[in-house]
Amino acid sequence: MSRHIPRHARWNRQGPNAYTSGPAVVRFHKGAWWAEVAYEESDPEVPPGQFPLWHARHKTLGPYRRPRNAMMAAEEFILLLGRRLGENVRFETADLAPSSERLPPQGRDL
Repeated sequence: MSRHIPRHARWNRQGPNAYTSGPAVVRFHKGAWWAEVAYEESDPEVPPGQFPLWHARHKTLGPYRRPRNAMMAAEEFILLLGRRLGENVRFETADLAPSSERLPPQGRDL
């Protein structure tokens, strides 16, 4: 069994209104907390001898009342996406640039 890692050790605070952890960002925007996950998805059927073509994807989750809830939603989404797509998904580093044009949610539903 692995040792439990507390949330404050997994998430880094980036100012009063943002947290990051790997491919996820949690932000406060328009009175609510939102989680954003950036990842790349490849085509599941690639002919042998060819490299897969990766497509950038973005998912916004929320709104949530507390940052903890948004963090848990982002972690769960990453876990489920990894289980569903396996080797056909890779996660990007979190983007800390302001993303007000992406909020409210416009992510691609799976």
